Amino acid sequence: VLRYIEDNYREGTLTELAALTRQPVSGLSRFIKRESGQTFQQLLMQKRLSQAAYLLTTTKLAVEDIIAAVGYDNNSYFHRIFRDRYGMTPKKYRDAESTAGKKNESANKDGFFIK
Repeated sequence: VLRYIEDNYREGTLTELAALTRQPVSGLSRFIKRESGQTFQQLLMQKRLSQAAYLLTTTKLAVEDIIAAVGYDNNSYFHRIFRDRYGMTPKKYRDAESTAGKKNESANKDGFFIK
């Protein structure tokens, strides 16, 4: 299940996973919830949001392009769930991570901190 989500987070569905594993959707859904404590949709959203956070900090892609790249087509919905998860908008997250990275780099130059 986790490998499927890792490989197919952009467009993966529980129905497709059930077909691939030859399991009924309802049974697979209960199995995922029992084993992980989360629903398939929660696991999928978690992967998409963590991938978006990664792209925000490692690329200069526009936020709208990142939203599409991780499988969302509704920008306002993405902004809402991202803010719920990280406590800030994607742009503020990018800015905060960029500032934190610059502070770490300058601290390392002075020899005070080690990454």
